[in-house]
Amino acid sequence: MEANGLGSQGFPELKNDTFLRAAWGEDTDYTPVWCMRQAGRYLPEFRETRAAQDFFSTCRSPEACCELTLQPLRRFPLDAAIIFSDILVVPQALGMEVTMVPGKGPSFPEPLREERDLERLRDPATVASELGYVFQAITLTRQRLAGRVPLIGFAGAPWTLMTYMIEGGSSSTMAQAKRWLYQKPQASHQLLRILTDALVPYLVGQVAAGAQIIFAKDGHFALEELAQAGYEVVGLDWTVAPEKAWERVGKTVTLQGNLDPCALYASEEEIGRLVQQMLDDFGPQRYIANLGHGLYPDMDPEHVGAFVDAVHRHSRLLRQN
Repeated sequence: MEANGLGSQGFPELKNDTFLRAAWGEDTDYTPVWCMRQAGRYLPEFRETRAAQDFFSTCRSPEACCELTLQPLRRFPLDAAIIFSDILVVPQALGMEVTMVPGKGPSFPEPLREERDLERLRDPATVASELGYVFQAITLTRQRLAGRVPLIGFAGAPWTLMTYMIEGGSSSTMAQAKRWLYQKPQASHQLLRILTDALVPYLVGQVAAGAQIIFAKDGHFALEELAQAGYEVVGLDWTVAPEKAWERVGKTVTLQGNLDPCALYASEEEIGRLVQQMLDDFGPQRYIANLGHGLYPDMDPEHVGAFVDAVHRHSRLLRQN
């Protein structure tokens, strides 16, 4: 690091690297913690900032994304920030229309129905330049974080995006998208290839813009494969027992997770007990604490604070014993 307090990319030097050290499998003084959807509607200040414009306009404003990303860090001593964005900016950049319907979620007015619909999609090589606003948001946020904690970037996997583009929104069965796999295998491969060719430069661009880590989420059915795919961190949902996960992956990766988000509806004392159990099960090293899914809009910010504090407190005690 240079002496002026700026790192190699001209970003402020990182003061709290506990999250990154855990990701790399190094020993840490305590267990780092952050929450999926920590920048979300459960925060009154988030709702206030978001009220002014529609969802995807917010995503396209680096200033708004930066503000929303930083809000939870003003309230809680989190060990990482995650950029405010959405996985569906990629299908948008490929030329598909996506709207966010209040109370329903994302909607594609003209989903992909036939093979010929793939001709409507833009060249995936243009996606990274279309998404320059995400890179600007990441760079701005890294500067404003002033080295406080690392910044996480993310993108949706090709299959996840394919399901939205064909189903026209979120789907519990993904029947239409799976139908493509069986009835249109070549078109399915073509679409997954288009998405992959769009995602690779997008993720590389996020790192170049200042994002410091990307990991696989919700892959418990393929834990062994994920552990060998070159990821440093694999996120678990709350349906996976930590001991079983360690048996399956060995000590080759760092695990992240996996408290049932609904546990945050419990009392603060009960949250403390559940966190203690989780930390005991995962063990002190190669572990990042998180929820097994994102925070829900009706959750009490005080309980999120209790979760973060309990992780820090119990993990320090674990290491002393």
